[in-house]
Formats: sequence, structure tokens, C-alpha cells
Amino acid sequence: MKKFITFFVLAGLFFALSGKVYAQENHGNALNLFVKFGEYPSISGNYEFQVHPDITVSPEARIWFGGNNTLAIGARGDYYFDRLLKLAEPWDIWGGVDAGFFLNGDDNLSLNLHAGVEYKFSDTFGVIFEFGGGTTSAGGIGIALHL
Repeated sequence: MKKFITFFVLAGLFFALSGKVYAQENHGNALNLFVKFGEYPSISGNYEFQVHPDITVSPEARIWFGGNNTLAIGARGDYYFDRLLKLAEPWDIWGGVDAGFFLNGDDNLSLNLHAGVEYKFSDTFGVIFEFGGGTTSAGGIGIALHL
């Protein structure tokens, strides 16, 4: 439990000290919902906040379909390559890292790398494909709701 509290205190300090928050033009203010496949099938959700034109951070929750690790909460950070690659809408490409704690009493840390792509059908809706590796990461498909 101490790790859990430390994690959220550090995340709060990051937000407080990160300086100016940029306009939410291309990334951020998005609710992303996934079904993840592979060795650890699960459902997950996160809500992105833009902290730089190319960077978002998100609180995240994940529920597994089976096994001991039934629930984890944490955060993730993503770097969007759109501007670097001169990628036009409706596409987004990103890479990032996510970390979280299992809430099954084991107090274990989950640490993963991921990469993904989104195709936006409109200003408010897109389809996401993501893959990754690490402690509990797996490929998945999801939807993005840009609010």
C-alpha cells in the first residue's frame, strides 16, 4: 500500500511541477477503452491529459479475465510521433510506458512498454490498435472517445 500512495504522490507532483498545460488540439481529453489479448487477456481504460503538444499522461485501470491479478491501477505516458513524422489526421501513432500496482494484496508492480495507432472516424470517435511488452502487457484493440 505504501508503494501505491508513493506512486500517486509522485504523479501529483509531476502534474504540479510540469508547468504550462497546452491546448487540447490533437491529443488528450480522450477516454480510451481496450480489450487486450495475449498471455494476460483483460479490459482496460485510461483518460489522457495533454501536458505537451506531443505528450499525454493518463490514469489507468485494468481488469483481467482470469488468474490472480484481477485488478490493477496505475498511470501511463505516451509520446505522439504525428508532428515528427508529419502525419496528417485522421491518424495518430504513439509509443509509451505504463506502470501500475495489482490490488490483489500482493502489492506487485506492473511495468510495460507499448506502441499504438489510432484511426479517427470523426472528431469524437476513433479505433485503436496497440501492442506491447513487459510484466503484463499484451496487444489489444479499443475505441477512443475524444471529449
